[in-house]
Amino acid sequence: MDPTHPYFADGLNMLNDDFDLSGPAETGAGPSGSGATPTSRTKSKRLTSDVWQCFDVVEMTLPDGTVGPRAKCKFCPKNYTTTKGGTGHLRRHMQKCMPKHVQVPNTTQTQLQRHPDGSVTTWHYDAAHARECLARYIAQTDQPINFGDCVFFQEFITSAYCPQMQIVSRTTTRNDLIKMFKTQRDDLTAELQHLTVSIALTSDIWNACSKQDYLCVTGHYLDSECRIQKKILGFRPMDFAHTADNIFAVILSVLEIYDITHRILSITLDNASANTKSIALFTERNIPQAGGYFFHQRCACHIINLVVQSGLKKVSNRIERIRDAISWIGSSNPRFQEFGRHCTLNGLRPRRFQTDMPVRWNSTYLMLKNCLEYDTTISGFYNMKLAESGCPPAQSLTPDDWYVAKIFVEFLQVFYNATVTLSGVYYPTSSQAIHQIVEMSDMLNTYREDDLLGDAVVAMETKFKKYWSEMPFLYALGVIVDPRIKLAGLEYLLEFTGNKLSIDYSEQITDIRNKLFEVFSIYERRFGGIHTEPSPEPDRQPLPTSWSILKRRKKDKSASSSSSTTRSAASSGAELNRFLEAQFDADENTENFDLLLWWKTYSYRYPVLSHLARDILVIPVSTVSSEQAFSTSGRIIEPRRNCLTPEMVEVLICIQDWEHARKRMQNETVDEQFIQNFSNLYVDEGSASNQVQN
Repeated sequence: MDPTHPYFADGLNMLNDDFDLSGPAETGAGPSGSGATPTSRTKSKRLTSDVWQCFDVVEMTLPDGTVGPRAKCKFCPKNYTTTKGGTGHLRRHMQKCMPKHVQVPNTTQTQLQRHPDGSVTTWHYDAAHARECLARYIAQTDQPINFGDCVFFQEFITSAYCPQMQIVSRTTTRNDLIKMFKTQRDDLTAELQHLTVSIALTSDIWNACSKQDYLCVTGHYLDSECRIQKKILGFRPMDFAHTADNIFAVILSVLEIYDITHRILSITLDNASANTKSIALFTERNIPQAGGYFFHQRCACHIINLVVQSGLKKVSNRIERIRDAISWIGSSNPRFQEFGRHCTLNGLRPRRFQTDMPVRWNSTYLMLKNCLEYDTTISGFYNMKLAESGCPPAQSLTPDDWYVAKIFVEFLQVFYNATVTLSGVYYPTSSQAIHQIVEMSDMLNTYREDDLLGDAVVAMETKFKKYWSEMPFLYALGVIVDPRIKLAGLEYLLEFTGNKLSIDYSEQITDIRNKLFEVFSIYERRFGGIHTEPSPEPDRQPLPTSWSILKRRKKDKSASSSSSTTRSAASSGAELNRFLEAQFDADENTENFDLLLWWKTYSYRYPVLSHLARDILVIPVSTVSSEQAFSTSGRIIEPRRNCLTPEMVEVLICIQDWEHARKRMQNETVDEQFIQNFSNLYVDEGSASNQVQN
């Protein structure tokens, strides 16, 4: 710091309050500043140089053994001669030493920052904090890593918000992202180590446009407030074949980083054979908990997809004609403009139509749903143009085609809703699975004899029975731990489903009951000595499930069935028997009911069963939570950014997911942009937006 700077004097003046900066009032020092002891006969010369504000003149032993004056720095141990050579050497030391000990006051105008609560504080630009915020913004919004080095971004920030902003290079941002990732991963590791409940996993493999495969591992657990948390634990490249050994090795490497291998309760995977074989490798390592009853879960949404796809094949010829008509209308701008005028003449708003993707059955559902309102308009225009071009009438759209489309949309609505429900993040899906199976079985039974959909329904029913003729134990326990259903309600739901699909679940009910007491005994040995304090009564919150079937059951019959079967199931497990036989205030008709909160509240009454229930309810029945990462990574590894290293891809994916988890923003079970691609295609865009809002 230059002491001649106009603001340097302010720093020196600050010393006046603590130090005697003027030196001795009288001294025997002559012009040479010898520092002799003052006398009454000799008047000292005042030290006028500003360097003496940083030095004291003291008597010290000189190198030749004599005693004489030395200039000692007020901030460090160094001292210098004062007898000759002037003060240049003192000034050079002052320029280096004083800035380290005297803070020059900030002379810029103070800036105020207003908080949401109305309070006001001063604000100062912090370059390190600004870099951290920039790195977080880049990860959350899929911006390029060199975003902070963009000239136009810098001009925008410095002109409109913060003139002090410093340029951030790509390398600096990359290092900031890696540092943030490691810090947040360490925090997540510490959080997982202090959990009192088990951890459930989901995993899936994705093929990126960069010709690199990735395996995503996602963890699900309950936090201290009994809320479901979802965090991506790893997003690793698969540089080898998708064999069971390789899948096992990658997942295990992720678990070892967080040291949670011994905490895993279940892994939800799709139906690939390699995934099924990898479960045996986990079992050999003694990783499964709770006797391994819940360890391997098949993705329910993947099963629904297989069921629907088998039906689509049977009606593909009629849907194909609708798909061809939509594709033909939109393949030419003049043709589409003519179709728009045709819509206007028929009193409809001109709009575009998006064709479906064969690999995504929900896109077929959305395509048909959004064009049904225009069925006669599309048929009239398309058939007219076919006749003008001399095409055979066999290619024309018929009312039967639209009837099949309409009925199929109504039919698929149940499967679409089931997919959305079972893809949830912040509520238990294991307790919802049987409810959705019941509704789908009822729909299959309703349309089995339909003249146009019969073949499709039979094919779907066959695929449905292949996977769910034996009810998964997790789904059964998901409704048993619901105090409004329990064993009696489960028996009724399975009986209803069996009647609709000609499946005998009677032996399975006995097997489920026996397994329930076996699992409870495992938890009783582990948590039998734990006692908790009662919590406040919960407010009832909604569960999006239809209870019309359960309302029709005969309560007296179910009560007697419950009491007799539970007592004979096991002589031990008094707490479980007490729960199964108890009558609760939870009303079956109540739409507002929080199952996790109920178990947190009554954990003091059922200390062992509450641990089992909360472990059961945290297990997801689908891999959609892992697949959502692929939608995000598709934006990160786009063609313009496919040079990102796999390590950097994992950093960006994890930071974004963890930030969304912190704000509870992971509950988007349906891709909104995907839906808008089919539904918001009106030509008059302004009025379309109003219609969407209304």
